[in-house]
Amino acid sequence: HIHNDGKCLSWKAAQGEPTSNKRPPRLDLTTCIEVRHAWTPDPLNPMFTGTAILRQKCEAANAFKSFALIFGRRTVDITAVTADQCKVLMEGFSALCF
Repeated sequence: HIHNDGKCLSWKAAQGEPTSNKRPPRLDLTTCIEVRHAWTPDPLNPMFTGTAILRQKCEAANAFKSFALIFGRRTVDITAVTADQCKVLMEGFSALCF
């Protein structure tokens, strides 16, 4: 969820997913470097798309509705319910991040 300050993102495990005793990360969206769709060429490896982690974790059937928030030391991969929702989320995160 987005915190009340409008610039911090955190999350918790979905129902039925494994949980951890660690406190979830709180990421400052103003430090997000890029919002990249899974089908966008990877500048670090132009023969591939998305990010290295997104390529490993995202099922090919979900790539059309997936994207990554890219920070200096990590990425956050998100798969939307639909391609339209993915587009709206990417536009929204782009507005919050830059």
